[in-house]
Amino acid sequence: MSSRALRGLLAAATLVLVALLVWYYLMGTPQYSLSRFAGAINAHDAAAAERFVDVDRVALAASDVIIAEYLRSNAKTAHALEALGQGAARSVVGQAMKPMVAARVRSEIRKMAETGGRGPGVLVLPAGMVVAFRELAVERNASDAWLTYTDPRRGQTMFRMSQQPDRSWKITEFDPDWVRRHLKDGSAG
Repeated sequence: MSSRALRGLLAAATLVLVALLVWYYLMGTPQYSLSRFAGAINAHDAAAAERFVDVDRVALAASDVIIAEYLRSNAKTAHALEALGQGAARSVVGQAMKPMVAARVRSEIRKMAETGGRGPGVLVLPAGMVVAFRELAVERNASDAWLTYTDPRRGQTMFRMSQQPDRSWKITEFDPDWVRRHLKDGSAG
């Protein structure tokens, strides 16, 4: 084999290796998992979309926000809970609410999948990997990241994603202000 052919083969092998390394990196980003979530929604596949949401963690975090908001607006209840030991009472109420909130999260995922993400839903996400990388602001920590997306019609959405052992990411929490906003709009309750 000539040295020119060998150099060409080496260059092609290097290019393939670089492409594989870039793909491996991209597959481990929250944006990639979010684009797959949006793709599942657009394909009307609720089960595939739900694989990118840790429903229990989202429900527990949202339950905490709902309880805190309720107690903030109901002084008598808050005072009674303080007398009982508010921390323990909040925890019990949060655990009791979690199944209802989890059912609501699953219902929203199903609704989003039924409409392909185009209907009136609680969450609207950018579709496509290029858009996910361009439109999302990501503040990444070791094992989780906060993602921020601004939809011109619905405003800012901020949520936490956590990396899984298989390198994929799941939505695990929504920004408390976002949850409160949807409580007031009546769309989360």
